[in-house]
Amino acid sequence: MSADDHLNPIRIRQMAALRRAAIRSRSYCVIALGGCIVTAADFIFFGVRRLRSHPNTLGILIAVVYFFAAVALLILTRYCVHLALRFHREANQSALPPPVAPPDFSTLQDGSQVVKDLEDIR
Repeated sequence: MSADDHLNPIRIRQMAALRRAAIRSRSYCVIALGGCIVTAADFIFFGVRRLRSHPNTLGILIAVVYFFAAVALLILTRYCVHLALRFHREANQSALPPPVAPPDFSTLQDGSQVVKDLEDIR
């Protein structure tokens, strides 16, 4: 990678596209996460309602299926959280590598020369 590679317009467009894709993917994961949580809550509600209204063998079997589906959705929720965090880190990482040496501020002045220059103008 050359010194001016980070200023290359094609690379800038590629990095912007990658960042937008990571942000979009993170948004999809957050939406899927919300859907999984709401659907798991619905399945738990349906299972409890089924157990109360039909306490026979078939009702218990259907309620167990609802509970297993809710557990599967909660596992999928955990996976969506993992993906959303990964995409969040990817979207927020810097495209520039860290500097190899600290910046040299020795050549900078304190700003008093500006006041002197303004006094010389009068």
